[in-house]
Amino acid sequence: MPNIAKPRTKTFTGCWTCRDRRVKCDDEHPHCRRCRRSGWVCKGYGLRLGWDQSAGRSHRRQLWSLAPDGGHGLSSSTVSALLAELDGCSGDDHQQRGPFSVFSVLSGPQSEQSAHSRPPLDILSAQESEETHHGQTNYKNASSGEKDSELFSPSTIATSTGGPSEELGATSSELSNQATDQSISLIKNGSSYQKTCKKLLGKQEILTSNLYTIGIDISLCGHINPIRLPRPETELVHHWVVFLSGNMLLIDTPDNLCRTAFMPLALKGLDASPNESNIHLSVFHAICAASAFSLFHLRRDPQYQSLAMHHDQLALRHLRENLQRARGLDEPTLAAVLTCITAEAMSGRRSRWRAHVAGCLGLLENQAHSDWIRNPIASRLLQSYLSLSSLCSLRMSERLMSLLDGSSGLRHYLERSHGITAQLVQLLAQITVLVETPTHLSIAELDRLELQVYLNFPCLSDPDAPGSMIVQHALNSFYYATVVYFRRNLRHASLSDVQDLIEKAICELESVDKLTREKGGCSYNWASFVVAADCERPDLQDRMLAFFDRKSRHGIQNINVLCEIVQVLWNRRTAAGPHVDIKWQELAREADFDIMLV
Repeated sequence: MPNIAKPRTKTFTGCWTCRDRRVKCDDEHPHCRRCRRSGWVCKGYGLRLGWDQSAGRSHRRQLWSLAPDGGHGLSSSTVSALLAELDGCSGDDHQQRGPFSVFSVLSGPQSEQSAHSRPPLDILSAQESEETHHGQTNYKNASSGEKDSELFSPSTIATSTGGPSEELGATSSELSNQATDQSISLIKNGSSYQKTCKKLLGKQEILTSNLYTIGIDISLCGHINPIRLPRPETELVHHWVVFLSGNMLLIDTPDNLCRTAFMPLALKGLDASPNESNIHLSVFHAICAASAFSLFHLRRDPQYQSLAMHHDQLALRHLRENLQRARGLDEPTLAAVLTCITAEAMSGRRSRWRAHVAGCLGLLENQAHSDWIRNPIASRLLQSYLSLSSLCSLRMSERLMSLLDGSSGLRHYLERSHGITAQLVQLLAQITVLVETPTHLSIAELDRLELQVYLNFPCLSDPDAPGSMIVQHALNSFYYATVVYFRRNLRHASLSDVQDLIEKAICELESVDKLTREKGGCSYNWASFVVAADCERPDLQDRMLAFFDRKSRHGIQNINVLCEIVQVLWNRRTAAGPHVDIKWQELAREADFDIMLV
């Protein structure tokens, strides 16, 4: 019989990413469609050579160390002599010969320890884009000799895929009604915010303690020197600085608050005494939690989830303890709350975000005229927080809403960072109050309000700034979404009556992606959610699904959950028939869909 070779499968002939993942590849060049649709970095189809050292035996591929071979050509006695000479040097000396001449000489016994605890940030920077999607990190190499009651490194991976995720979801469900009911009282009484943090912390401690039962060993380490962070936390901070800070805002600028405001506060937490709590430590741990949640959803590695829940617990603990001592809200506390809210957005959990947003709103009511609010950084943090609260349909007093009327610099900040304008946010808050208040408006009042909505077409505060065209398209999409929101909820227009506005908004959203070549940041997601929720035509629905699929690259689980809610809404409308109008607010009131719309 002729020797018929077995045909190669696509798993064998596909791109290197699909081959590593052991999935079918569509062989599209230069980058396969499967990788692009799934958010993976396609490694291409280039030739890789491997060399067999002996016939009949297969050898595992070995990766060469990225560090230079400093001991090449030196005998063991020579190396020992050089090491002894290094031990005798003072901290101010420098070694001029031998394999260690590239390192500064440190005095004391911590030299060896520091060498193990410092991460290769230059290597991390070069590999960040690839590791964001499918890099795997071995945390066993993290520094374990230093003791700290708050930083840890998992040494064992849980084999159960559903353990932490299922418990996390169950905890979120338990907290849903609690957080929703408390949000109203929190606005009226800011002091109860610390009690809510305590309850959230109690739930989180139970959840984190269960990690021990599923095989995750948490080793504790001592006071942190900011120069010698353990490897897991170093990677989390690196992910925040290099990846998340640029993806959370529409335009990444040199004065990005995620770096210029939050990082110095986090550093102060590491410089403080390890024996006492401070609000800066809450910022640090919330940053680590947000990064770990993001990496978990990008890489699906359970180690990141255990890291996220641990740091989330510590952020809540420090926030609660400082709220008990604080006399009022200040800039570091506002930053801590915003980072905790960011961690909730990265996790995609339901309802917990409401306690933070509403609780801080209650604290802010008595601080509306404080001096710290006029600080340049604090005023921008406040703009982000107030606009976020308004888009989450939380009622604010006129005094707080007036804080959005800032200088041209603040208006420019809202446009470039979040793709919104203060005028549209204030108008949207006014519409939301009318929607939720059982008052009957006359036709004349509705006509005046509708005219006001249409006339508030956004104009850039700085048309000549870099990226102004991207910002304009984002503002346009927010404008069309606001008009749709008004017509659907106050004019009670049918879905078919707003499809022309929906299509215009989708074109604006797609234009942002085209101008950034699908590598830009992310504006507030309220507009994209409202537009997607009221899509009736199948072609528009497909375009919005493709939009959400592209946005999954940001590593923000909240976006994926919003897409799921939209699809549930479409399915309910299909099942109910054309004569039943189901609005997205009906789903938003349910505990399972109480998600932050930004």
